[in-house]
Amino acid sequence: MKISKNWQLKILFIIGFGPALLAWFIAGTGFGLPDGTKNNGQLMSSGLVVPKGLSDLQHGRWGLMLVGQECEKDCKEQLVVMQQVHKALGKEFNRLQSIWLKKSDHELFPPTNEPQEMTQVTEEMALWLTQNQLPADDNSIWLIDPLGNLVIRFSPEISGKEILADILWLLKVSQIG
Repeated sequence: MKISKNWQLKILFIIGFGPALLAWFIAGTGFGLPDGTKNNGQLMSSGLVVPKGLSDLQHGRWGLMLVGQECEKDCKEQLVVMQQVHKALGKEFNRLQSIWLKKSDHELFPPTNEPQEMTQVTEEMALWLTQNQLPADDNSIWLIDPLGNLVIRFSPEISGKEILADILWLLKVSQIG
């Protein structure tokens, strides 16, 4: 039985390049990649930057936003969900700003003392959603990152626990806001 003199070098080569070759194989074939995603909400395509007036309201924080024309029962339920999610963040509470844009009486949650500015932001946001072919009046909750990018849409069917899970995950892995 003859033992090669370079056996240590061969083991180091396998340990060093083995994972890289495995990753290359998985990336090329897709074998071993999970089928679904971890998020509960609908991820938005990159490059959707909200109007400047709205991103200014966030004060460099993540934004949780609801846009509505009239606030009936479904809208009120979504506002409660949004408030509960915000409060459930615990120590991360200050990293998020809850915003309610309502066209009819120009309210912002939390309230603002500048109704004229709020009217402009609400109309600008509603127009922006329509121009980007996004649902504007379906009582969806929208998550906006601190840079003003629209990140996730939470439809009314998504529970507060699922919304909270997505937001906590993003805050955990995020280096901004």
